[in-house]
Amino acid sequence: MFATFSALITCGLLFINGALVLAVLRAFSRSGADWARDVRLMQFLLLLVPVILVVLQWKLLDYLRYRFRRTR
Repeated sequence: MFATFSALITCGLLFINGALVLAVLRAFSRSGADWARDVRLMQFLLLLVPVILVVLQWKLLDYLRYRFRRTR
């Protein structure tokens, strides 16, 4: 049950992060940045950055969970 819940949370975070990264990359592309016009680089960033964000988000959640855990 915990693994299923974790997988669902991760999918949701990836979806949100992917939408956020896509919006940022489109903004850079519209602003005229030369590097943002390379399709291969944009696809690579759209794949890599949301995964990095998910890892950072899970690390932050683990830190907060252990930081505010009540001692027994």
